[in-house]
Amino acid sequence: MKKYDERETLFSRISLEKGTKEYEEFYAKNPQYQKDDDSIRGVSFRDNLRKSDEFKKRFFPLTANNKLFIKNLHDLVENFEVKERQVIEHSFAKNLKEIGKYYGATDVGIMKLKDSSYYDYLGGLSEEVGLDTYGKKVKRTFNTAIVFTVKMDLEFMNRAPHFEELLTTEEAYLKVAQVGARIAVYIKSLGYRAMFNHSEYYLAPLVPLAVDAGLGEIGICNHLVTKEHGNNVRLGAVFTNLQVDYDQPIEYGLNDFCKICSLCMMNCPSKSITHKERMVNGKRFFKFDDASCFALWNNSGTDCGTCIQSCPFTQGVDLFKVNQMKDNPKMMKQIMEEYLEEFGRRNYTKKELSILNLEDKDD
Repeated sequence: MKKYDERETLFSRISLEKGTKEYEEFYAKNPQYQKDDDSIRGVSFRDNLRKSDEFKKRFFPLTANNKLFIKNLHDLVENFEVKERQVIEHSFAKNLKEIGKYYGATDVGIMKLKDSSYYDYLGGLSEEVGLDTYGKKVKRTFNTAIVFTVKMDLEFMNRAPHFEELLTTEEAYLKVAQVGARIAVYIKSLGYRAMFNHSEYYLAPLVPLAVDAGLGEIGICNHLVTKEHGNNVRLGAVFTNLQVDYDQPIEYGLNDFCKICSLCMMNCPSKSITHKERMVNGKRFFKFDDASCFALWNNSGTDCGTCIQSCPFTQGVDLFKVNQMKDNPKMMKQIMEEYLEEFGRRNYTKKELSILNLEDKDD
């Protein structure tokens, strides 16, 4: 089974500098990416945000130091010594999940890590935490993943693709790091090794782990889609050698629902989403044009989020109906009809949030 390779992800590819050994070697093996990647390489998409210089000076600092905070959390966990080991029962899994929520996670699941769960090689995206990881072979050093979601602010997300969407996305990445760091330190306090995956350092792709941990299914947007919050979540995971009871994947009929719905695909401004299925490491994903997606980010100055905003589960579907949905086309149709009647093709809010309003400032 072919393992995931972080070097093949978009952000790793476009971080390569022309003329370097890494650039030449990667595109010699993967020429299909080169043309599109070169067209978007070296672009800071925030610079293209259609706002005044005054707006950017005032509000870009809202999240400008998030990576510094994440680095501090990363270093804290790395330097925290493992304490004397306690005997932990396998049934303590239920406590760990509640502890994760206590620390700020929206939902938590636990899965058994396999060798194929990890990236085969890292893609060099960890410079912000002081690590040179490009081409580093990943070894399986942990056997358990505590996977969790952090919900993004729906009021902000419903203004996608505008600046509010970027704010809630970056805030969620920081919250993921905070939750993950606290869980990891707690586990080390119990006497077990632990590390946390965050936006600047991943040992594995988190969507497949979240599926195995029973947190949701993969939608045609290639995001994890949860029953309660759709794809309006960010993912985190703590890896540890603490062994507890594991959760199982769930199926609530999302694959069939996505074929009926397709709103994320219809609303996608860059037409990057398709129904074409592909199997990756035993998981069903969908063909996705990441280069055209990122090109749109460059054009808009945000990371879009329209596919998140468009999902009926993001806006909220009655859980009773969700739980009746599997193998039930009639219920799926009812959910779609109710969504379209209330929101139309997407629940878009144009009015800028007051947090970004400069009109009332003093002269």
